[in-house]
Amino acid sequence: MKKALLLPLLLCLFLTACKEDETDPGPLETLIDVDVRKEVKAASGSVKREPATAIIHIWPAEGRDFDVEASGSDIYIGSAYDKNSGEYKAAKYGSVGSHMNEPIEPGKYFVYVVLMKSSKSGSQAYSYKYFDIKEGETLELKKTFSHDVPSETFEAWDKNQ
Repeated sequence: MKKALLLPLLLCLFLTACKEDETDPGPLETLIDVDVRKEVKAASGSVKREPATAIIHIWPAEGRDFDVEASGSDIYIGSAYDKNSGEYKAAKYGSVGSHMNEPIEPGKYFVYVVLMKSSKSGSQAYSYKYFDIKEGETLELKKTFSHDVPSETFEAWDKNQ
């Protein structure tokens, strides 16, 4: 009789233990999600935001002070000049396109975006900013370039937000 009572009790304990394993989500993933767009003005005067092909680079920035102008064209290939060390640093994350979604380690970073070279207005316009990301966070960074941004010029990251 005792064995008959123990069997349901053991079954209940087993199912409860299994249930705990299924609900444990484990460590949360830290993600960076960068979206690049450009305003396009129609003949009617209306302005739409469309995905824009760009080069996107991200560098770890703890203790660093990047100088975009001193980096010259090397920044296009992911090499940025750090004023604190006096050295060029390689980007840790990079993408070509209008969108980048990557797992990333928590910390302080520097993102640089440059529109692809083309015959259109705004060719090689660029923007950058520093940001922090916490563990388990998904950080969305959006940059929308103006329809009238001049080619090869800087545009503040927060413009058009």
